[in-house]
Amino acid sequence: MTCPLCGIGLLPGKICINCGYDPSRPDVRPSSKPVIPHAPQPDMKPDPLAAVRDMLPTAAERKGKGKQKDKAGVPAPRAAASEVDDLLDQIDKLGSASAAARTAQPPAPPRAVLQQASVPVTTQFAFEGRHISGYAGLVASTVVVRVGSQDDLLPEGQDLQRLSGGPIGLRLRKAIDLAIADLKTEALERGANGVVGARLEVLPAHGPLAIVTLIGTAVTLE
Repeated sequence: MTCPLCGIGLLPGKICINCGYDPSRPDVRPSSKPVIPHAPQPDMKPDPLAAVRDMLPTAAERKGKGKQKDKAGVPAPRAAASEVDDLLDQIDKLGSASAAARTAQPPAPPRAVLQQASVPVTTQFAFEGRHISGYAGLVASTVVVRVGSQDDLLPEGQDLQRLSGGPIGLRLRKAIDLAIADLKTEALERGANGVVGARLEVLPAHGPLAIVTLIGTAVTLE
C-alpha cells in the first residue's frame, strides 16, 4: 500500500517511517510535514580527462585570443613551430659547411697514382741502401708525341735551337713523365716495387711525330 500523506510505499499495519502516519489511526495526522523523498542519484564516475580539460583554454578564452590576433593583424608565432624552424636552419648550416669543406679539400689522387709514387726508377743498377731480393723481368713503355713541323724544330737559316725551354720541350717532358708512369704500372703488374737500369730513347717518326721509349728491369726491393 501507499502512504496517503507522503506517497511512499507502506507495509500493511506499519507506521510510515517518513511522515509518521499510522494506518490504525487514520484520523490522527502527524504534526511534522511530510518529507518528499528524492530519487537516488546515480553514482558519478571519475572523469580521467578532467585534469587535461582544466589545462586547455575554455571557449571564451579561445574566442578572446582570436579577437586579440585579429586586432594585432599578425598571428602570434607558436613556440613549437619556432623551435622546428631553428632546427631546420641549423641543419641547413651544417650541410652548407660540409659542402664547403668538401669543396675546399683537393680531390684525393687515384689509387694507381699512389701506387706508382711508391715505385722508384733509376738509371743505375742498384738503389743505395736498398737490397734487391728478386728480378721480375724487363719492362718497357712507349709514348707517341707530336713535337711540331720541321720548321718548328729548326727554322731555316738557324743551325742550333734549344728545345727544352719552348713548347716542344714541354711536350717532350710530358711524354717522358707518361712513359715513366706506364713503366711503374707494368712493374707493379709483375709484382715488383722498383725499376733499375732505365734507358730513355726519343726517335723521330713520320712527319712531326716522335716516339719516346723507356726500358728497364723490374726488381723487388727489401
